[in-house]
Amino acid sequence: MSDQLRAALATAVSRHPLQGGGKSGATLERVTLADGTELVLKHVDPRRDWIMQATHDHGRVVGLWDAGVFERMPPPIDTAIVGVAPTPEGCTVVMRDVTASLLPDGARVTRLQSRRLLAATATLHRAFTRRPVDDLCSLTDLLGFLSPTATAPHRSDHEVPRLVERGWERFPDVVAGDVADAVLRVLESPGSLADALGRFDAALLHGDLKLANLGLAAGRVVVLDWGPQTSWGPPAVDYAWYVAVNGAAVAASLDELVDDAREAAGPAHDEGALRLALLGALVQLGWEKALGATADDGRVRQRELAGLEWWTARARDALEHWQPSRERPHP
Repeated sequence: MSDQLRAALATAVSRHPLQGGGKSGATLERVTLADGTELVLKHVDPRRDWIMQATHDHGRVVGLWDAGVFERMPPPIDTAIVGVAPTPEGCTVVMRDVTASLLPDGARVTRLQSRRLLAATATLHRAFTRRPVDDLCSLTDLLGFLSPTATAPHRSDHEVPRLVERGWERFPDVVAGDVADAVLRVLESPGSLADALGRFDAALLHGDLKLANLGLAAGRVVVLDWGPQTSWGPPAVDYAWYVAVNGAAVAASLDELVDDAREAAGPAHDEGALRLALLGALVQLGWEKALGATADDGRVRQRELAGLEWWTARARDALEHWQPSRERPHP
């Protein structure tokens, strides 16, 4: 963070905590400076952020800032970040207030809007085809951070890890046995799938392109929450997560979303990487889909059961070309 920005923050005339700091443990506050400028400060503390712990992130966003990664973002992407500073607890990320551009919570996104989000993602992948920093989330951690093992230490303090446990317990009851067995084996030891994905051409991955981290501004796409899941791997990993985490909120079928991802990637698209990445997305979010498929709300239950049929077919397609190791991980 520049001395000029530090001096400006020292002129703050008001500070207010914000809701929606995320489900990991980070906190947000809106700061109004003496000149009327409004900024949002994200206070990151690895000791309280379970996703950072699960992805072995000790302050990854600081390294990305120091390396100039955010300054080198392609024009379509707006990270909103104006400074990052280490603190004794972790770091503080200073951002312009882009609340007005963020997609509203629970909003239904049109297919055209979704295509804009995917097209911007593709510019990120094309801009960073050489690893910009050493400290990035490993594909093994990215695939496994929502596993029962990774979330177990955090169940007493955080809701999502408790839901993860419940969802994976239900998963074998709502997914065909052959696919459930393979997914749970990968979940137990994600390194084998990470190695397989690592053989494809790689780029910088955001890692968490859920709609809550995205927004649409004039000619640009806002992309927030860099660091814990920011990784290095085939672009298909970003696209597969996007489809898995946002599919129910976009006015398009899952097949249409995958086609849109292929189109966004353009000549760089690799069907083999996408095939494995879609399996990986089920490894990441199968628990959530199992919870939906067993929900009390009948409409949600039917929608998620139908979605699981689609994901089961994609997983079988991947498993026809690749099989996880049957060896159990070392304790």
